[in-house]
Amino acid sequence: MHPISRRRLLQGSAAAGTLALLGAGGAAPAGAAPPPPHQWIGAGPFAHVYDPSTPGGQRYLNDHTLIKAADRWHLFGIVGAGAPPGQAPDSSAEVSFAHASAPDPYGPWTTHTDALTVDPAYFGEEHLWAPHVIEAGGTYWMFYAAGGRGGAAINLATSTDLFTWTRVPTGPLFRGRVARDPMVLRVAGQWVMYYTELSGQDGRHVVAFRRSDDLLHWSEPGIAFTDATTAATLSVTESPFVVERDGWYHLFIGPRNGYDGTDVFASRNPFAFDLDGYAGHVPGHAVEVVTDGQQWHASAAGWFQQGLYLAPLQWRDTPPPWQSIDNPVAGLDVDGRLTVFALDASDRSLLRRVQLDQESDTWSSWEPFGGPAGAVPTLGRNTNGRLEVFSLAPGGAALHHRVQRPDGGWGDWEEFGGAAGSAPAVARNADGRLEVFAPGPGGTAVARRRQRSPGSLTWDAWDGGFGGPTGAPPVVAANADGRLEVFALSPGGSGIYHRWQETPNGVWAQWSRFGTAAGTAPRVTRDGSGRLTVVAMAPSGLAAYYRRQTVPSGGWDDWQAMFGWTAAAPALAPDADGRLEAFALSPGGARLSHRRQVTPGGSWDPGGEFDAPGVRFAAVPTAAVDATGRIHVFAVTTEGRIHTRVQDRPSGGWRPWTAFGDRAVAPVPAGSPAY
Repeated sequence: MHPISRRRLLQGSAAAGTLALLGAGGAAPAGAAPPPPHQWIGAGPFAHVYDPSTPGGQRYLNDHTLIKAADRWHLFGIVGAGAPPGQAPDSSAEVSFAHASAPDPYGPWTTHTDALTVDPAYFGEEHLWAPHVIEAGGTYWMFYAAGGRGGAAINLATSTDLFTWTRVPTGPLFRGRVARDPMVLRVAGQWVMYYTELSGQDGRHVVAFRRSDDLLHWSEPGIAFTDATTAATLSVTESPFVVERDGWYHLFIGPRNGYDGTDVFASRNPFAFDLDGYAGHVPGHAVEVVTDGQQWHASAAGWFQQGLYLAPLQWRDTPPPWQSIDNPVAGLDVDGRLTVFALDASDRSLLRRVQLDQESDTWSSWEPFGGPAGAVPTLGRNTNGRLEVFSLAPGGAALHHRVQRPDGGWGDWEEFGGAAGSAPAVARNADGRLEVFAPGPGGTAVARRRQRSPGSLTWDAWDGGFGGPTGAPPVVAANADGRLEVFALSPGGSGIYHRWQETPNGVWAQWSRFGTAAGTAPRVTRDGSGRLTVVAMAPSGLAAYYRRQTVPSGGWDDWQAMFGWTAAAPALAPDADGRLEAFALSPGGARLSHRRQVTPGGSWDPGGEFDAPGVRFAAVPTAAVDATGRIHVFAVTTEGRIHTRVQDRPSGGWRPWTAFGDRAVAPVPAGSPAY
C-alpha cells in the first residue's frame, strides 16, 4: 500500500556515513552475537495461482492475507481495476476486499463475493487497505487500514464463518500519522501488531508495533525498525510480516530492490530489527508467509501483476549471489563482431551467439560456451580487441575467466578468484589494463583486481579492502581523461556512493556519497560529449532519475527525472553521434519505454513506448553497439525467449522487434539474487 500523497524522490542529500572499508577476510568482533541458524531467507520460482478478474474486467490483488480454516484456505486482499500497462492504479479507489478459497494454497481457487466494502458512514472510511486475518477464541479477526477525515486508522471487523464480517461498533482501534498494513502475531503471551508508519521525530519510514491482551485495546506505539529513508520518498517499510523460527524473528518488508521486492531482517528481539540484521530477499510485492505444517511458502501480489503468486520459502545456510546487471550480455569481439552470451534455461550453461554479417544481420546458431554458471557473465575488451569473459560459478563458489585469442578462437577457462557475490564489473584503465570489481559473498566487502599490463594474461592479486559492505553489485565506467569511477548501492538502498581515481591509473579517492536512497544498483555510461551519466531507480520503483557530469571528468549536476515506474535502473547506450539512448522496463514487464538525448550530453526528448506487442519482459533490456555504430536491443521475455530490435542505421530509427533464435534462456531479472 502506498500513501496517496507522493513526492519527488532522490531530490536531496540526506546525511549518512560512507561505506566502511573492510578487508575481504575480516573476522567478526570478539563477543559478537552468534548468527541465526539460517544465513539467508529467499524464495524459489513464483507460480501464478489465482486471478481475481471477473467477466466485467481485469482486476489486480495487492496486500493480502491467507488463513486456513478447517479443510480450506481463505484469501482476502485489496482488489482493484487493472490500469494500462506500466501504469499504477489509483490506490484511493481501493474500496473492497476480494475473497476466495481453495483446498490448497496452490489452488484451485474459487472466487466469492467481496468480503468487505468501504462504509463512509463508519467513522469516515474512504478506502480499504491491507487486511490481516487471524483466529482467536473461535472468532476470526480482520485488521485493516482505512483512511478518512480523521486521518490514517487501523480498523477491525470480526466473523465466525469468514464470509460475513461485522465492524466493531467502537470505531478505529487507533489512528496514526500514516498507519497502515497491520499484521498481528502472538509473542510471549501477548498480541503484537506490526504496522507501517512514519516516525514522529524525524519523519523516517518505520515499522511500528503495539501490544494488546484482548485484540481490542492497544498500547502506545513503539518502533521495531527504522529505515534510512524519510517521508520524501515512498515507503520501503510496507507490508510488515514477522515470522518466528528457531528462536529468531524474521521481519519481511518492502518494496525493496524494486516494486516486486521484499527484504528480510533477523533478530532475537521481536521488537528491535535493523539493517545489520539483513537476512534475505524475496522477489515479490506485499509478501506474506504461510506454512501448511510441512513446508513454508511466500505469497505475493501487486498492482502490476494479475493476482496471487506463490513460491516455496527457502531457509538457506549461505546467501546467493546477485545476477549480473545485463541479461543477456553483449560486446564486440576481436573481429569487430557483436557477440551475445546468455544462460541456457535448462541447465544454466553458458551460450554464445555471434553476428556473422552486419549488413544482413545474420547470426550464428547458439553454441555452448561452458558452465553451468551462477549468473550471466560479464565482459571486458582488451586494447587489442580481444574479449574477456568473466563467469560466476553456481552458488558464487568462484570466479572464472576465458580470453579470446587474436585469431578469434578462445582459450580454456581458468580460475580467477574465490567465492564472490556476483560476476564482476569490468572497465579498462587509462593505460589499457582491465580492472574488475566484485562484491564478496553477501556483499560484505568489494574487492578489486587489475591486469599486470595491457592485454596481459596475468593479473595482480586481489585488493580485498576496496570497499563495502554493498547492497548490490558495483558498476564502473571510465571518465573522459581515463580515470575509473565506481558506483555502489549501500546496504538497504539508503544511498549511492562513488569512488574514483584521482589521476589516470592512479590512487583512489575515499568513498563519497553520490545520491540519496535508491531502489536497485545504478548504471553509468559516457556520452559523446565525454560526460558520464548515472541512472538510478528510486525506492519502490516509482521513478527513474539521472545525474550527469557538468563537464567531462568534472563535477555533477543535480538529479533529474527520467522515467516513471521502473523495474530497475534503465539501460543506456551511446548512439554513433554521441547521444545516449535509454530503455526502461515497467514493474511486471508489460511496458518498455525509450528516450534519447537531443544533443550529446544534452537534454532528453519526451520519449515514448518501445514495446513488443503481446510480450512481457523479465528484465531490463541489454543495449549494445555493433561495429557500424547501430544499437542492438536484446530483451528476455518471461518465457525465456530473447527478442531484439535494431536501429535501421547509425543514430537512426528502429526496425520492428524480431525473435533472436529459438533457444530458451534463463529469464533472470538483472541484479536479483541468483537462485
